[in-house]
Amino acid sequence: MNSRERVMKALRFEEADRVPVDLGGTTGASGIHVLAYAALKKSLGLPCTQVKCNDLMQQLAVIEPEVMERLHLDVAQVSPVTFAKEWHPLPLYPGLEVLSPQPVDLRRVGNGWELRNHAGALFRKPDSSLYFDAADGKGWFNFHAPLTDAFLAGLAREVARLHETTPHALSTRFGGGFFSSDPDFLERMLEEPEEVGGELLRRADGLIETYGRLWKALGERVFCVIFADDFGTQNAPMVSPALFERVIAPAYRRFSSWLHRETPWKLYLHSCGSIEPLMESIVAMGVDLLNPIQTSATGMDPALLKAKYGKRLVFWGGGCDTQGVLGKVPIEELRRHVRERVGILKPGGGFVFNQVHAIQADVPAADILALFDTVHECGGYG
Repeated sequence: MNSRERVMKALRFEEADRVPVDLGGTTGASGIHVLAYAALKKSLGLPCTQVKCNDLMQQLAVIEPEVMERLHLDVAQVSPVTFAKEWHPLPLYPGLEVLSPQPVDLRRVGNGWELRNHAGALFRKPDSSLYFDAADGKGWFNFHAPLTDAFLAGLAREVARLHETTPHALSTRFGGGFFSSDPDFLERMLEEPEEVGGELLRRADGLIETYGRLWKALGERVFCVIFADDFGTQNAPMVSPALFERVIAPAYRRFSSWLHRETPWKLYLHSCGSIEPLMESIVAMGVDLLNPIQTSATGMDPALLKAKYGKRLVFWGGGCDTQGVLGKVPIEELRRHVRERVGILKPGGGFVFNQVHAIQADVPAADILALFDTVHECGGYG
């Protein structure tokens, strides 16, 4: 059974030969920091002085074929920069060049770096930080790649080639979502719920147009659309279930109704935090795949979630706690933790292994290898 077949079985709530595994193949939160990835490559005897990066904010690595094979990974990401022809070195860390898929406006300022996007928004990374943050605390740096007809035609050719020459399941990461933790947005939800809801419905119409064009270009070669909306804090949702259902859910339902009517694609939602009180609405608004299953947050016990939602949502994550376990406990304890999680989440399919959020910069290569080797050892069915 190849990776694509394995993933599709999981999406149909069927047991394959083993649990499918993802690292960096879907949302950015599924990935690994460039420093941890460079250390992993070094431990595997691979060149480690350059690492391709597809998310400058979170400093996330592009996973290469040799590493995908070693870690038994099943999913690859298609994004606006997947098929970049040139990569541009950024000297962010001593001894490591971070390669950007596009030229960027990066400048050394004081004891750190400043980055500007195509619209002039400013992002900063002090030398003491492992990430870029928006200067205004609100924005996100995205690579600029307008979906012109010429771009879509080239993308279609490259995705067809990747589909034909690799066994991997292919996801699409072109953006989408309807929520914001910006205080102004949260205040407006309370004070002007109907106006905000109308704006989100219009945003849904724009996303339908965008993904309609992507569907025509890519077709069934890819399997999902990735949205990212962090609805939860560590202890509770950011919004009440009633307000969520009133303002946010209708836009999701509009988009997912189109998606499921016009395409076979699944709707993948990344939402961190304590979101169990919202999960009935998340199911009802058409989400198929949920990530990262932040099991360290209040109410996010994996056994409870599997029992309540395991036949209605595919859990894309929850396989290893990155807050308190990965890189923080002895390796044998890590292995026990992973075996326990896989044992809870794998029965009946509907589970793709992914650690809870990105692997951070200080996680040792030995821990990363132990993580994925343990999944491979205990993830079989039958």
